[in-house]
Amino acid sequence: MKNLLKLLTLLLISQVAFAQSNSGYDNVESFNVYKKDWALVKQNGKLGFVDKMGNEIVKPIYDKIEMFNLYKKGWALVEQDGKLGFIDNQGNEVVKPVYDKIQMFDLYKKEWALVEKDGKLGFIDNQGNEIVKPIYDKIDMFGLYKKEWALVQQNGKLGFIDNFGNEVVNTKYDQIDMFGIFKKNWAQVKLDNKLFFIDNFGNEMLSGF
Repeated sequence: MKNLLKLLTLLLISQVAFAQSNSGYDNVESFNVYKKDWALVKQNGKLGFVDKMGNEIVKPIYDKIEMFNLYKKGWALVEQDGKLGFIDNQGNEVVKPVYDKIQMFDLYKKEWALVEKDGKLGFIDNQGNEIVKPIYDKIDMFGLYKKEWALVQQNGKLGFIDNFGNEVVNTKYDQIDMFGIFKKNWAQVKLDNKLFFIDNFGNEMLSGF
C-alpha cells in the first residue's frame, strides 16, 4: 500500500512538472482545490485549468476565477479585462464576461441573477440566457406592487416587467402608486403632471383628470 501511495504521488508530481515544462505555465496549483482532478494554472498573469493528465481544459485567459458552486452549482465566476461571466464544470464559457457586476441567483427571482453592464441593470437565467437586457437604471423586487411584476426605471421614467422578462408597462410614467389604494386592481400613475390609472394588466383606464 505504501509503495502504491508513493507511486501515485510521483505520478502526480510528474504530471504537474509536465504541465509546467511543456505548456509554459508560471504556476500550477494543487489538484482538487477548485474541482476534482483539475488544477488552476497561471500563464502570463492569466488563469485557467488543466486536468490530471495535463490537458488544458480552460485556456489561461482569465484574470480571476472563483470557486465552483458559489453562484450556481457547476458554475464558477470568471473575470476577464474587468468584466464578469461564468464557466461550467466542463470548461465551457456559459456566460461571456461582459458584465460589470453579477449578483447571486434567486435573490430577485428563482433561477435569475441581476446583472449590471455600463451602469444599466438586467437579468440572466441559470442557463446563461439574457432574459432582461441591461437597459434599466433601477429594478425593484418582484411582488412589491403586483405578484410576478417588478417596478423598473429607465431614464427617470417608471414601468413594469413581468416574471418572463417582458415589459408589460412601458417606462413612461413619472410616478406609479401601489395597486389597490384608490380601487382594487388599479394603480394611480402620473405622466406630464396628469393623473391616470392603470389596471393589473397594464391598461390605462382613465384619460386623466
